Amino acid sequence: MKSVTAMATAVAIALSAGNAIAQSAKSLVGAWNLEAAGDTYGKNPTGKLVFASNGHYALVITRNDLPKFASNSRVKGTPDENKAVIGGSVAHFGRYSVDEKAKAIVLKIDSSTFPNWNGTEQKRPFEIKGDQLRYTNPKPSAGGAPTGQVVWNRAK
Repeated sequence: MKSVTAMATAVAIALSAGNAIAQSAKSLVGAWNLEAAGDTYGKNPTGKLVFASNGHYALVITRNDLPKFASNSRVKGTPDENKAVIGGSVAHFGRYSVDEKAKAIVLKIDSSTFPNWNGTEQKRPFEIKGDQLRYTNPKPSAGGAPTGQVVWNRAK
């Protein structure tokens, strides 16, 4: 979805400058394209994750098969359309750092399409191998056990 990429990029650019992040987080800086995100987002989900060098981030993930709204208005969706979109997408932004001991990305979520995450801090154990980033979300917005690995590839 071109709109997902454009939205994430616009949010990342609009974020104001802040304190520099730790050198160990340098390998995260840049844009990442989603490869896999567990069962919640179906087969071939779409997403963009941007880590700015000033410590801000923006993330968007959507199912590839979200329904179009018959009304052509996002505020006039049917209950089924709204349920499908809420259950099949998530977006959030805020600040990030790296906990070197835990080998985890620390996300300080300013705002999310899942409002229960607003103002929270989450640690996600991660590894980068080449141009691939993998992490586990220990507190998925869909509830339940931790999700399997979320896999991102560096955007080129």
